[in-house]
Amino acid sequence: MTVKDILVHITGDAAEKNTLAIAVDLAKRHDARLIGLFARKEIDPSAMVAHQPSEGLLAAAGEARRMFEAAATGLRTKWWQVIHGTDADILGEVVFCSHYVDLVVLSQPKAYGKRLPSAFVDKVILGGGRPVLVVPTEGTPTPVGRRVVIGWRSGKEAARALHDCLPYVAGAEEILVSTVRGFMPKDETTPQVDIIDHLKAHGLAVTGERVLTEGLGVMDSLLSRCYDMDADLLAIGAHVGKALSFGGKTGAGTRHILEHMRIPVLFSC
Repeated sequence: MTVKDILVHITGDAAEKNTLAIAVDLAKRHDARLIGLFARKEIDPSAMVAHQPSEGLLAAAGEARRMFEAAATGLRTKWWQVIHGTDADILGEVVFCSHYVDLVVLSQPKAYGKRLPSAFVDKVILGGGRPVLVVPTEGTPTPVGRRVVIGWRSGKEAARALHDCLPYVAGAEEILVSTVRGFMPKDETTPQVDIIDHLKAHGLAVTGERVLTEGLGVMDSLLSRCYDMDADLLAIGAHVGKALSFGGKTGAGTRHILEHMRIPVLFSC
């Protein structure tokens, strides 16, 4: 897939500097247009009643745009902003905007504090219809896609995450595909499919391994492997339901990753 439009959400807060840096780097590497999207909660009750942006919200949008334009110097850019700051406006309009790009880049939920609805990242992953790259708040941003871990299970969401990440891992030094259930079908009467073989057909340097939890949960085991190999990207499927999930209790897996991640994570569903 050719990457032409990358959307990065910002509120203008310094906690999002890593997110903006990663988005700028990806846009440069793919010669893509970078679209800045401002959206954050309105705190003026009268503005919410009037359904008009307050001076404070407009000032925040202006600061966010200045931050975006300074970081994106030399890139082809576009600017969008959601000027109505209710939860419903933010969730609905950001999801709507996500339908028109190739990749959405968001910050880890804790970066947003009370500036966004608590379900913001969940809703964009579930409703945006596009791969969502979530960037951690801590650490120094580094280019993604050199050393990669892919969480695999034979299902729609994992298949989408694996294929959605391909444009960003071309030329990777190392790709590790981790699975709980093994790679080859146990029933020998079914086609003997092999995801490792499929990725090698793409010319990727890929290996596979079973996840060994040894008292850890699946998500902690994936995060541990990311740490062990100094990975700069994790790609997993986020399962659709009433909430997000990657395995186990509905919603628990993906939210655990979002809370404890220390490297960028690409989610698809």
